[in-house]
Parts: sequence; C-alpha cells; structure tokens
Amino acid sequence: MKVFAALTLAGLMVWGQTGVPKRPAQKAAPAKTAQTASDPTAIREIRVEGVKFYTVEQVIASSGMKVGDAATKVNFEKARDRVLATGCFESFGWKYEPLEGGGMRATLQVTEPEQFLPWILDRVPVEPAAFSARAKQAYPLFADKLPPTDIMLQRAADVLQKMAAEKGLTEPMAGRVTLIGKDQIGIVFGPKVAPPNVAQVKFVGARVIDPHYLVKALSDVAVGMPYIETNFRMVLESQIRPIYEAAGRLRATFPKLTLEPWTGGRGVVVTVQVEEGSPYALENIEVRGTSLSPQELKDEGQFKTGETVNFSEIGKGMQRIIDHLKSTGYMNAKYNASRRLNDEKKTVEVFVDVDAGPQYKFGKLLIKGLDLETEPVIRKIWAMKPGEPFRHGYGDMFLNQVRERGVFDNLGETKAEEKADDQSLLVDIVLTFKGEKPKPERKRPDW
Repeated sequence: MKVFAALTLAGLMVWGQTGVPKRPAQKAAPAKTAQTASDPTAIREIRVEGVKFYTVEQVIASSGMKVGDAATKVNFEKARDRVLATGCFESFGWKYEPLEGGGMRATLQVTEPEQFLPWILDRVPVEPAAFSARAKQAYPLFADKLPPTDIMLQRAADVLQKMAAEKGLTEPMAGRVTLIGKDQIGIVFGPKVAPPNVAQVKFVGARVIDPHYLVKALSDVAVGMPYIETNFRMVLESQIRPIYEAAGRLRATFPKLTLEPWTGGRGVVVTVQVEEGSPYALENIEVRGTSLSPQELKDEGQFKTGETVNFSEIGKGMQRIIDHLKSTGYMNAKYNASRRLNDEKKTVEVFVDVDAGPQYKFGKLLIKGLDLETEPVIRKIWAMKPGEPFRHGYGDMFLNQVRERGVFDNLGETKAEEKADDQSLLVDIVLTFKGEKPKPERKRPDW
C-alpha cells in the first residue's frame, strides 16, 4: 500500500494568476460587501476546489484568507504557504476573476493525499479521547483519520509528548505507519523506540479452561509479534474467544493486559487477565431461508437446546446443513448467524439466515485418461443424469468407490473437477484417470 511522505514546497506545482480557465467550484464563503465594492482587487467571495475529506471551511481557515483581502500574488502565496504547512495537502493553486458590481471571486485549488489512515495510541498513559481533543486544539485539521505525512505525524507526536510528560513518561514520542489488526494499515503514536516482541504469554483467572491450553493456543500466533495492544487483542479474540464460546462462556472478557520484561532475553511477557463469566444455555436456534423440513434441519444440525451452548458444535451443525443443500444443487449456499443473550436467565437464542442461492443441475461427464475400451465401463456405472440437481462432491465419492471396489488394477492418480457455469446453472464433471486398464466388467453397484 502506498504511503505518502511530506512534500517539500520546492516540489509542488503552484499556479495562479487571472488567465486560468474557469473550473466548476464546490462552495463559496459568504460574501461581505462592506467597504469592498469600491476596491476592484478586494476579494468578495472565496471558493474551494478539490476537497473530499476536509471541508471548504477548513481549507479557507487554514489559508488565513478572508473576504476583504486584496487578490494579490503576495496574499495568495502566503495562503499557499499556510495550507501546505499543515501537512494535509499535496498542492495548492488559485485563480480569481472579477464579479459584477466590483471585487473579486477567489478560488483556492487544493489536492488532498490519496491516503487517510486511522490512528491508535500505544504504550502511553494517555486516553485516546483526551489526546484527540488536545491535538484538535493545536491543529484543527487533526481527525480520526490522518494523512501519513511527516509534518502531521511529528506535530501529533509533539502533542502526545507533552501529555505523556504530564503523566511522568519522558520517552520521546513518534508516529509510525504500520499494520493494525488483520489487514488494515494505520498510524501508531507511542514511544519512539520500536515496540518489543512478545516473548511469552500467561493467563490469570482461568478456571473453566486449563490455562496451559490457553497459553499454547495464543503462543502459536502471538509469540514473536511486536507488542501493539490493538493487534494483541485482535489475536486474543481470534484464538481464545472461540475456546470460551465452545464452553458456553459467552460473556468472557479480558479486561487487563500486564507487561513485564522477559528474563530470558529481549522481549516482554504479556499476562492476560480473564473473567470467564457464567455459562449460557442454548434456549432456541432458528434456521431460516431453506426449503428443508424441520425434521431435516434437526437431523442435519443436531442442535442441543437446554444444554450449555457450544458454538463450535453449532458451526459444525450448520456446515452439515450447508453440505446437504450443496448435495441438492445449491452450490453457493451460505449463512449468517446472529444471537440474542438473556443475561438474567443466562440463555441465548441463535438466529441463522441461509442464502441458498440458485439451484444448479448436472451438465455432462467428461473423462480423461481412458481409451475407447475402458471409458464406457466408467460411464456405465456413473449414476448422476444430465438435468438432475447437481450433487456437490459426487465426483470425489465416485472415484473413491471406484478405487475401493477394485474396478481398476494398479489405479494411479485420479481427480474429479467440478466446472460450474453461472449463466446456465449447469455443472460439468471432469474425471481424470491414471493407471492400468479396468478389470472385466462387474455387476453395476447401486450408487
């Protein structure tokens, strides 16, 4: 992902003067006519072009230009310098034109960076809300997302430096662009020294789940990664949350993370405090959007109401339902689940919405690797007929049966490919064989 550094003023293209063709303007600042009509160079109206993230008002305020100022090159250049000094714009230009009745309309033309990234705080005793409020006081263009320019990163880090010092932390602060969470690039404000790697993890407060099991599950992913609390908590949720949900502890929380130096070398030991909460029972599960009968849903899902809920088992049951739908031609079946907790009764209701999609039919069977003598043997025992609902996975099952029943001597590699046409809703099967010729034809099995 491309990240934009600060731009030097020498590298920016600035244009202006009166001969620039007119462009559609976005908005205009309210005109003030007091004592300006008699001055033909006075600016009576200010417009802004090129803003998407910021507002017209923010650009005008950053420029320092006001209605009543003279439309001179010197004034526009001063406005340019102020805007570019914010670190929030890549270029600045202007144009102006006379208005009927006297005075000038000025149009400020800006180019914003392509990237605006979310930010987080790391390893500092400062609350994000307090930091944001202080930074906005110092730099009005500070927001929940920032352009990752050197100017903006340094200014925000300076604010954090002062706030951290008020809390007794005197380390130099910096802002760095890095990975936040699973796949999001963001800005991390914190100590200038790079974050330490996680060397070891521990758990306190775990009783329902063996702490050693939790340590192993988390260590496999977390150990070795740089410690950034947001990223660590993401791993904690992905690795440990499912374990507790399988045990019915739906309100398990991890309220506190404690860091200490690792005695075995460089890195830190992260101790996770666990509050497991009470177990929840499955009160009801409702599966909607399928043509399956209640009995079929019950048979496939095998959901156990009235017992401690196990979301791992619910997931397996839903996969069986989806597999059943795919075996009847609904190749793209998928589902979304939601839940409603009753904290007083310690129960949970689960609601599953299934999107079965269109039903596919079987098209034709293609066979590779067999000669004219052996191919008819396979076609004769193939059971699925053209036009029937397509049975997802039938090709693999068929080849397994061919191998188990010994239809071929010295059967080598086999492969079944499903080739779906989303326009015709037909699925062709390609069977590939490698090996010896089949044995003499046997009685066709009932597949």
